[in-house]
Amino acid sequence: MGGAAEPTLRQLSAPGRHAWSLPELDVTEAPPLPEAAATPPRLPEVSERDLVAHFTRLAHRNFAVDLGAYPLGSCTMKYNPKVCDWAAEQAGFRDLHPATPAALAAGALEVILQAEDLLCRLTGMAAATFQPPAGAAGELTGLLIMGAHHRSTGRDPTTILIPDSAHGTNPASVTLAGFQVRHIPSDARGMVDLAALRSAVDDDTAGLMLTNPNTLGLFEEDVAEIAEVVHAAGGLVYYDGANL
Repeated sequence: MGGAAEPTLRQLSAPGRHAWSLPELDVTEAPPLPEAAATPPRLPEVSERDLVAHFTRLAHRNFAVDLGAYPLGSCTMKYNPKVCDWAAEQAGFRDLHPATPAALAAGALEVILQAEDLLCRLTGMAAATFQPPAGAAGELTGLLIMGAHHRSTGRDPTTILIPDSAHGTNPASVTLAGFQVRHIPSDARGMVDLAALRSAVDDDTAGLMLTNPNTLGLFEEDVAEIAEVVHAAGGLVYYDGANL
């Protein structure tokens, strides 16, 4: 991490160097494809040693959990115990093709269903899903569920409330889901301003997206009251633990 700027491969390039070595052909050389360029692209010419050293130095500039703690996480940049990496790398998970028929993936599906059941027991929710592949996809899933819920009750609210300390991807997810964004300011403590929230909710409130801890690194202590205010207006609450 840090240190002098790493030169680019173009800067390391020198005519005649290459990072590969192939044996002489023992078959007839195939003619170039018709769509091939008349002249080869001007790629950097570097030795294998320089190429490996270049990417190794870049890798050492990365911050990793082995080097220190993440003071504020994100959907992916958070601490995962090594045993979790070990479990995820088991061949039964690692080598399972996404298009594997369900009948041939019973073991993995059983693990997923058991994990969903545990999450429901812990949270009191009626159902859980591992379908979203990333945090922003999880946001969109939650918003689509909000929309489906309101349609099932005959409502058509269009506004999602987003605290100004919420996860940065929230507004884009709201727009993609077809809702309108209304921002809620923070109070002097860096928490959701409850007075501003109460004045913002109305019949057009579809829900609120709450990141907790928020992007200031603070835990929203009034989360129960926030939920009550939104629920009283007929809205739902999306609770995001991205910064845990």
